[in-house]
Amino acid sequence: MSESVDLLDVIQSLDAAGLVAAREAISQRLTRVSLTTLSDEQVTETAQVVETGRRRDDALAIRWALEIRERGLAAKRGVKPGKYLSMLLHLNVDHAGARYKAAERVGYRRELSGDLLPAPYPATAAALTDGAIEFAHYRVIHKTLKALPHILRSPEIWANVEADLAAYARTMSPEDLTKAAQRLIAYLNPDGELTDDADRARNRAFKASRAGLDHMSEISGNLTPATRALWDVVAEKWARAGMNNPADPESPSGDGDSVDGDTLAAAAERDDRSQEQRNHDAFHRMLEHVVGSRAVGQHRGQAAKVVATMTLDELEKQIGIATTASGGTLPIRDALALAGSSRKFLALLDNAHRPLFLGREARLASADQRIALIAAERGCSCPGCDQPATRTAVHHMREWKNGGYTDITVLTLVCDPDHAKIHDGEHGWITEIITSGTGPPGWVGRVGWRQRGTDDPLTPNDTHFPERHFQDTVAQLRAREEAEEAHAAWFRQRAKEELFEAEWRATHPDWHTEEQRWIAELEQFPDPEPPPDDWFSDAA
Repeated sequence: MSESVDLLDVIQSLDAAGLVAAREAISQRLTRVSLTTLSDEQVTETAQVVETGRRRDDALAIRWALEIRERGLAAKRGVKPGKYLSMLLHLNVDHAGARYKAAERVGYRRELSGDLLPAPYPATAAALTDGAIEFAHYRVIHKTLKALPHILRSPEIWANVEADLAAYARTMSPEDLTKAAQRLIAYLNPDGELTDDADRARNRAFKASRAGLDHMSEISGNLTPATRALWDVVAEKWARAGMNNPADPESPSGDGDSVDGDTLAAAAERDDRSQEQRNHDAFHRMLEHVVGSRAVGQHRGQAAKVVATMTLDELEKQIGIATTASGGTLPIRDALALAGSSRKFLALLDNAHRPLFLGREARLASADQRIALIAAERGCSCPGCDQPATRTAVHHMREWKNGGYTDITVLTLVCDPDHAKIHDGEHGWITEIITSGTGPPGWVGRVGWRQRGTDDPLTPNDTHFPERHFQDTVAQLRAREEAEEAHAAWFRQRAKEELFEAEWRATHPDWHTEEQRWIAELEQFPDPEPPPDDWFSDAA
């Protein structure tokens, strides 16, 4: 008992760094210590303690995120707080951003006097600190509070709802808490009568996820009544059976007003798509119409249109995956179908994947130069940035005002937030072409970034080139495939020769007998006498 008391006294005397070190040592020890010595009761009790600690870790992670933000560590690196946390802890960008937003709601800040300020969600913050709830509970609570109509957002009602939800969360799973929250909203806002236009406008949303492994993107959101009414008009016409069917070359497309009823009926008879698939194809046709009609106008100096990058080999074989300027992926055949008869560009890149040359005597880069940079860089060149080319501007590595040229070899793509990091002041960044002595060997010739006042090597952005991470693996797999194919070819040739020999022997049954007879007769001949020692002189 005295040893436990002494250990607790030592823990109480530790500062933050010492506590983190002790916590890490204990965690590592727990992953290796045997649990067989525990009784059944101890296993259940310690499992609950471990779970409480895991939940309390969510509160600790939020506290550290708030400290990082309060110290302005992200600003010193010239990035947003969520991006900095993502780079520092290797988190998903969305998750890092959610952690910072959570810190604003359940984190404890200090006034200039040093006094601790209450968290905006005080009951939720207390439950997190106690380890009674986890981050998933907080998400449900926050989502429910966001769903409150503005007429119910008085400080008193807001505080009561937050406190009630936090109390429920202490005894419920996130799933059960969601059901309880729905019942609470239904009680406060029966039949949705209190929801007005301002609430609907606040909750409107449309989100397309990143493309998955199958290059498909999920859609989620909330449509306002007016937006839904407009979509219904489009769907009634373009999502009807038989219309805009990509699998049917004879399917009517567009408005279909000039199509006779028999043709449309025949197309509908052949149509085996679900309603969801017809909705998708109508949405696709609507976007084609809007983009093709140039109603979108220009984007960063060039016509708003789909820009897909592919190699010449992929173009000729019509096999592979193209990269779009918006950071997406697109099968080559789909890219060519979208291109139709549009003008094609051939971008000539060097071994470092940089444009060979395309210069002009003007400050602003031309549309052709921008397309060449899209092909070469695919997006923002700042290390760790995932912004696609459509959200970037063309940057002079040597500023135009300082005598820089608008030549493709000294231009790069940079998004607006990262462009603000490039300056001559403290914590500013510079951009240069990587050489053999200034950056990674595999990126020589590419654009690199370095913060002023540091001796760090130039750092490239490999975010837009995921294939570079597995090029060695692909090369090894291809070498193995070639070796296996060579062995298979040898085996096929060997089998072919053996089959030919077997067939020849079958058609010449006396072959073996004749062979043996000739061998026996040759063996009867005496061995020849060796030539005399001076035979070569006689020959001369």
